Order: sequence, then structure tokens, then C-alpha cells
Amino acid sequence: MSAKKSRNEFLLFNVIFPVLLTGAGFIWKLLFITHRDIGLDEPFTIFHAQQSIWHILSMPAQGEPNPPLFTLLLHFWIKMTGIGPVAVRLLPLLFNSLTVLFLYFSGKRFFGFWAGVLASGMFLLSNFHFFHGLEARTYSLLSLATASSLYFILHLVKEPESKKLTIALIISNLALVYSHYFGWFVVIMQLVWVFFYIREKNICRNILISFGVTIVAYLPFFLILFRQFLKSSQGTWVEPPKSGGEYFYQLQHFVNHPEVFNAVLWVLASGVAYMTFMKSWKSINKDLLILFFWWFVPFTIMFFVSFEIPVFITRYLLFISVGLYLFVAVAVTQLFNHNKYLVPVVVIILLAMMANRMRVLPDDFSYREVSNATSFVKHNQQASDLVILYPYYDELGFSYYYDRSIFEDTQNFHVKLNQKQVFPVWGLEMARSITTKRTSVRIIYYLNGPLPGEDDGIFQYLSENYRMVDSTFYPQTFTITIFERK
Repeated sequence: MSAKKSRNEFLLFNVIFPVLLTGAGFIWKLLFITHRDIGLDEPFTIFHAQQSIWHILSMPAQGEPNPPLFTLLLHFWIKMTGIGPVAVRLLPLLFNSLTVLFLYFSGKRFFGFWAGVLASGMFLLSNFHFFHGLEARTYSLLSLATASSLYFILHLVKEPESKKLTIALIISNLALVYSHYFGWFVVIMQLVWVFFYIREKNICRNILISFGVTIVAYLPFFLILFRQFLKSSQGTWVEPPKSGGEYFYQLQHFVNHPEVFNAVLWVLASGVAYMTFMKSWKSINKDLLILFFWWFVPFTIMFFVSFEIPVFITRYLLFISVGLYLFVAVAVTQLFNHNKYLVPVVVIILLAMMANRMRVLPDDFSYREVSNATSFVKHNQQASDLVILYPYYDELGFSYYYDRSIFEDTQNFHVKLNQKQVFPVWGLEMARSITTKRTSVRIIYYLNGPLPGEDDGIFQYLSENYRMVDSTFYPQTFTITIFERK
């Protein structure tokens, strides 16, 4: 091969193609960045990201269930960009796009071009990674840290003398454990490489060094991690698995649909049969088995633990899918490596099936018309009207669209909200106390989540003491009702 041809191939597969792949994914998702309102847990993250660095760092000790890294990064980001929907979601979108890049090079550099295409393509076409790639929460950062950790440990195995790679692995590990507590699964599973490379001292030494440094750097948070574990063991809002079928149900989520999951199983089974027929098992790299354990062990542990401490929901498990995609990609390329035409065909078929079953931000998944519901309140609220919000914690999502200046004034938030005659309530007694102390002619009741009648009796109380004059429902959870005094 001529030097010019070699240089052109390098540019094509190491620069042009990955840049186009990442850029296309970024632009595609950017088109949908305001398709959903800021909602669910996003307002909470954005609100606290506006506050001081010390406030953000102290939040986990005060009950915040996630470590502070994403909120801290968002803190500096919004100082440059502001807190508009596009601004706050650009950061997770960048994390999501970089994850595509790491997955591509993890496959391409160590297992071949088609492994990189399949691993990055599966991530790019994932329903849930599309959603969380546009959510101002920590999950896109966790996926990026997972992908970078896989890349750097695979690279370290090939170049065990590299101090730069060891440092890069340590940085990835710290990003993992300071973005989510489940990041420890990834760090601990790196020890699998030590077991398989036990005779290669340089590899084992550097992996153990990165593991040890991560533990030392996390010492200030181990007590918080222990407290969070004890708190979760007493019960959370997450339900335990109802049957063993949920194990496969979540795996099907990772690839968008049961049909795609079944296709993956058939491909892997066919590959095993093909390798058996060709008697070429020696060509299988042991890293394939490591990658299998890497996703299978934490996924299975989280499933069985969830019968006692429920954590088996898609967004908590989604970081594991990063390793699953790479495992499937490597398995396809290694199981069919004796046929140079079969590998690209299988890759294209699997990606086409995922694309066919992809549903971009469907309305039946976490859809919230926060802006419309809040606009209804603003349009109908008169100067003397009292606005009651239930549940209490919906105050942040409501205020983000109701009056951005209130949302931005974190120090005087509740004072300014009350000045606008807006009162979040915890339950019936608080609602009764507020309404009896004020002589407002009308009350606008902003209910998010439960149906009227399942809201600690607030709707019934208002119905008995006031006359309902209007009621509007906004998908999927908002019921806005206007009452007048009888």
C-alpha cells in the first residue's frame, strides 16, 4: 500500500468519518432540543446550578441523591450561556455526542472499523439515549464517562507503559463516581481486566493504580454514599421488579424493541454456530469475554438487588448499555471475521432494525406540557387571584415558565413567588391555612401528577368551599382548575 493511500485511509476512517458521524448525531438531536418543555427533574438541577459552588458541593450531604459533578459543570456553563432551554441542554448534548466518538474509536481502534460503526450506531439510534442526551441531568455525562473509561482501559491494555493513558483512565473514573453513585460499578468492573491479564504486570499495575487513586479521591464522599445506601434500603419511589421478565424487558429497551433484541440473539447464536463449524475459536479475543462480564455482571446484580432495594429502572441502567453496545459490536465482528462480506451485512441489518424501531421523543414517554399549563395560569390569573400548586416540589418547574426572573433569584425565590400570590403546598392542611388567611375571590389550582381526588383531599376541599368555573387538562399530568367563592 502506498504512503498516500495509507494516509488517505487514515484521514477517512480516523478523522472524516467519525467527525461526520458525531456531527450528524449532534445536529439531528439539536433539531429536537426544544421539542420537550423543561420538566421532570430538570428544573431542580438548573435551579441549584445557579447557586454557589459550596451550595452545590454540599447538596449530597443534605439529601440530593446524585453526586455534584454535573450540577457543578452546569453551574459554570450557564454563567456563559444563561438558563434558556437550548442553553442548558447543549451541555448534555455535547456529552452525548462525545460518547458516540468514544464508542466509535473503542470499536474501530481495537476491533475493527465495523465494530466502531455498530457500537456507535446503536448508541446513536437508541430511544433512551436520544431522550437523555437532551435532558439537563447527569445521565449523558455518566454515559460519556463510561464510554471514555472503556476506551482508555482498552488502550491501556495495548500500551501498558503509557502514563498519559493511566491519568486519562483516572479522570474518567472520577467523572464516573462523581456524576452518579452507580459509576462505581464501572470502576469495580475494571478489575476484571486484572484477572484476565494477571501475568502482565504493567497492565495490572496501572489498572490498580487508577483504581486506588479513584478510591482515595472519593474519600470525602464515601460517608455520603453509605448514607444514601441506608436511605435507599428503607424504600424509594422505585418499584421492585414484578417478575424475571423485567430483566429482558430492560435489555429490549436498550435496543428499542423486542424484535431487535431477538435479532441480536439470533446473530450471536449464529455466530457461535459459525465459529464452531469453522473451528476457529482461537481467533476470538479474550477482551470479548471481558466486555461480556463488564455489562452482564452489574446489570444482573442491579436486578437481584432491586428485589430489596429497587433501582432497576431504565435511566439508572442506561450507562450499562454503553458496554452492551460495544460487546455486541465486537462479538459480531469476531464471530463472523472469516467472511469479510458477512460482517458489514449483519451490522447494516441490525442498525436498520434499530432505526426502524426508533421513536424520537414519543408523547407516551415522559411528555409534559409545562409551558402550556403555566401559560393558562398566567393568562387567567387576575391581580387578586390565589394560585395553589400541588405537589410542593412542582414550584420549580412552574416558576421556570411562569416568571424566569423569580426562578433566577434563588435567594428570594419563595418570597417573590408568594408576592405573585403563588403558593406551593405540601397537603390539605397547608392549602386550607393559605386559603383561609386570604380573602381572594378566586383560586387557581395547579395540580401536577395525581388526579383530582388523589391529592390529599385538596380538590375536594376546594370543591366543597368554592364553585368550580373552569378546568383544563394538559398531557400528561397537569389539571388546572379555577374556583370562585360561593
